This record gives sequence, structure tokens and C-alpha cells, in this order.
Amino acid sequence: MGNLTVSEWMKKIGLNEDDINFIETILTFASTLQNPVTESEEFTNKVNNKITSLFPERKVKINRNFTYQDFKNILNENKIFINLSELLNRYHSQGICQNLCEKLLKECNENKNM
Repeated sequence: MGNLTVSEWMKKIGLNEDDINFIETILTFASTLQNPVTESEEFTNKVNNKITSLFPERKVKINRNFTYQDFKNILNENKIFINLSELLNRYHSQGICQNLCEKLLKECNENKNM
């Protein structure tokens, strides 16, 4: 996958800083919600409120059951078009949010095989 970081790769394919920050925030917060310690609805609401405060012009809501399709829909609703499988593979290969990336990639592969 080359020597580029995921952020550098996203810049190279034409995403702007705001789109990159948005993607990184969604992935990081969705990964945080996968932790059993953060399973309360109150924590989920705080996460969504924080995302809304950081990106008030964006449409987004995440939850503990965050799926590949959820991520794809959020990106599409916000007019961010990217090869999501490649993005997740790049994050995974750099050790970022590995558990969530594995889960989402597995869902993607299962959907392709249907």
C-alpha cells in the first residue's frame, strides 16, 4: 500500500482537510464505541454531540452497532466518495482502529459474497 500514511493517501486522491478530519473523527469515535466500557447510551449521545459540534454542517450519527454500510452511508450523505475497503485496509495496515477495521472489512466481504 505504499509508504503514504492514510491521511497522505487521502490528500493524494483529492480529499480536502475537512473531509479527512471528518473521516478520521468518525472512525476514531466509532472505534471508541466498540469498547465495552463505553456502552452506555449517554456516552453514545456525548460522542454524537461532539461530532456535531466539530462538524455542524455534516450529517452523522453513529452507534455501538456501527456497520460498513453505516460508514458508507455517512460518507455518501456528506458527498465523500472514496474506496471504503481500501481506506479501511490502509488504516488497518497502519495499526489504526484495527478491531473496527477488521469488523467492517469482514462485513464488506460477507456482503460481496451474498
